[in-house]
Amino acid sequence: MNALRLSIIAALAVLPGVAMAEPPDSNAPWYPSLMAFEHYDSGRSHLFTEARFHGSFVQGGNAVDVRVSPDDYLTPYNVVYLDADAMFVYGGGYGDKGGIGAFVARIDPATLKTLWTNQLINTVETNEWDYPGVVSILRNGYLYVIYGYRIVKLDPVDGHVVAGPVQLPTAPTADLRDTSYNGLDALPDGTLIAKTVYREKGCEEQGFSAFLKCEHPAAVPRSIIVAIDPRTLEVVDRIRAEEFIGGRITSVRFQGKDYAYVAGSTKIFRYLYQNRHFSLDTSWGPVVYRDRNSGQTAASAVVVMNDWIVFENNGTPVTQPSPGPSPWMTVTAINQADAARQFAVQPFKSFESPSNIISFSPSAVSVDPLRNRVFVLDAGPGVIGVLQLDSDGLKTVWTAKQRTTEFLALIGPAEHRVVVGTDIPANQPIGSNTQDAVVWREAGTGRELARSDLLPVVDTGTMIQPGYAGRMYYMAQEGKVIELTVDPSQAVSRSDQRAGGFQKQARGGTN
Repeated sequence: MNALRLSIIAALAVLPGVAMAEPPDSNAPWYPSLMAFEHYDSGRSHLFTEARFHGSFVQGGNAVDVRVSPDDYLTPYNVVYLDADAMFVYGGGYGDKGGIGAFVARIDPATLKTLWTNQLINTVETNEWDYPGVVSILRNGYLYVIYGYRIVKLDPVDGHVVAGPVQLPTAPTADLRDTSYNGLDALPDGTLIAKTVYREKGCEEQGFSAFLKCEHPAAVPRSIIVAIDPRTLEVVDRIRAEEFIGGRITSVRFQGKDYAYVAGSTKIFRYLYQNRHFSLDTSWGPVVYRDRNSGQTAASAVVVMNDWIVFENNGTPVTQPSPGPSPWMTVTAINQADAARQFAVQPFKSFESPSNIISFSPSAVSVDPLRNRVFVLDAGPGVIGVLQLDSDGLKTVWTAKQRTTEFLALIGPAEHRVVVGTDIPANQPIGSNTQDAVVWREAGTGRELARSDLLPVVDTGTMIQPGYAGRMYYMAQEGKVIELTVDPSQAVSRSDQRAGGFQKQARGGTN
């Protein structure tokens, strides 16, 4: 505990007011750990260069060790770290999967036991929409949690509230009980930015089901984008978006200016944040990325890769063929300096879907800026793949059959990059599957390096969370945090470890 406090004090010492000045090439404004923000950086790259794959790159020689938390965490979503000994999990936001409201817990990585927990709200008691927010750690060492229409700052030592909870604004025509801020992001000086999503008024569906099962899910107000002071949690500025925005917000400092990107139903919008004020950047966009007659659906979050933003559409399922343009998932790249420079490709158009879902890409792309590579997925045909962004367009590097709805994590140094993601069993339908496997692939070739046995179904829309010492963490919907470690041996199992009623499993990698 003392070491943790000292690390926080040291971090606070570098803070001149709100500004979080730090050396070039650091991951501003996030705490300098392996993972302090859900997608590593504010551009949402999902690239964790300090995480490691401890298995062998020799084909077929890896087993997967499984360890399960003895404690339950209802619908866990993401983990963050101060260091290898200070791990925090946020969850409770899947009201349609058993969540009852946001919590944050500190877990001992050595035992996976709870050290403290703070149940921030019980949405069953308050009768509110329960939808996933997030926990993150800014450079000052504090935990920031956004959930529903509230934000709070917590002390990582004991989970006590440092500031807040602060009630965030909603649209004039929306009820607070139907309002949620779906995550947050932050600018290099630490200013937090976030935006609203809404549940249709009168609909009682919980979680993501509100977007799929409410009668008129699009009959909601335009989203509100806010800037929040990280010291006081005061709302510094707000702006009404041009339309309702479903995917999470993404930010970047580009050519000396701070921008926020959001994906609308057919257009990408860019907002300039300058002098503590938002404005729509009409010098760049809005940029049309989708034909309403295509049968395609809106994109999920935008991801920043060097001078480009990249994204994939069909964030909600496409189930009907279209007489017009192709409904298959499209990957688009748009230049940040000149929106007229853009490329688009449908990399999985030739793959047949084994179900009634033609295309479904609910999670954003992942990127490797060093190689200008974009990692994409489509659960309809059940394929993942990599595209190379060159001066003349997006070109396929490799594809592999793997049916996932979760974010793809990129781990490891440049010469040993690995992509990690889930795989839904072929005989289980998307959305009602009860199990998932986890697959490690060589990022450069797509070659499978390791695969776990089937695990209890993961929380949809999460990511296999990178950890220290080669560990990865799997957020099981049933409430367990499952630790996975690749073992470079042929042995299927070295011991019979049991925890939380789930047996250790392992399996060697395949081609």
